[in-house]
Amino acid sequence: MTLVDSVRGDLTGKGLDDALLVAAPPTAPEAELGQGSPRSVLLLRNDGSGQMQVAARNDRLVPCERCGGMAGDPYAYSRIEAGHFTISVSGGSRQRWASDYRFQYQPQSNSWQLASVTREITDTVTGQNQRQELEASALGGALSFADFDPASLPAAPELEEQLN
Repeated sequence: MTLVDSVRGDLTGKGLDDALLVAAPPTAPEAELGQGSPRSVLLLRNDGSGQMQVAARNDRLVPCERCGGMAGDPYAYSRIEAGHFTISVSGGSRQRWASDYRFQYQPQSNSWQLASVTREITDTVTGQNQRQELEASALGGALSFADFDPASLPAAPELEEQLN
């Protein structure tokens, strides 16, 4: 695997320096646009002695490097704030799409649960835009980071076709 990104911060809200890694499996040189394996996101927790342990992994959240359409690699960034983190992906061509997935640490279950999803689509020619905010409570309850699959979400917003 190849390291795509690494972000350090406090994933649990306990004041320790943890890490989030995004790693990509090897890509076949003949892979076509839109084909390839998704990237892995690993959450590494500081055990208090400075050692990092894999606390959770998701292999469905970040699409393959060729799955962003004409916009290129869909992985945008990851951000950690005390006790939660956000992963952002985007892509498209004329119609640009973006999704931000926010996860919150739950000490009672010692895991990260989906807190919210923000999805947006914009027509780069007309400027038409649709935005969708989904809270975890509206998605049927607790969705753990390790088990979360963006394909399980309700349909993303679409733009009405405008004839020019």
